[in-house]
Amino acid sequence: MNAGQVIGLIFAILLLLPGGCFLAFGIGFTIDKDSYPLGLLLMGISGIVLAMAGLLFWAAFHRRNAGRPPL
Repeated sequence: MNAGQVIGLIFAILLLLPGGCFLAFGIGFTIDKDSYPLGLLLMGISGIVLAMAGLLFWAAFHRRNAGRPPL
């Protein structure tokens, strides 16, 4: 792993905490009838944050084929 992959992996792990918290609070607020729109907003934010974490995990573990020409 090079330095960019290690940094991407560290940031991906760090993004799991706020993404999980937004998801947990979003599910909790969605159950309540009065704060349903806030729950949907929090779950949308969690989707964005967790998608960024997934992209960083993919970039950290993706191997480039240096020997093959592109198709």
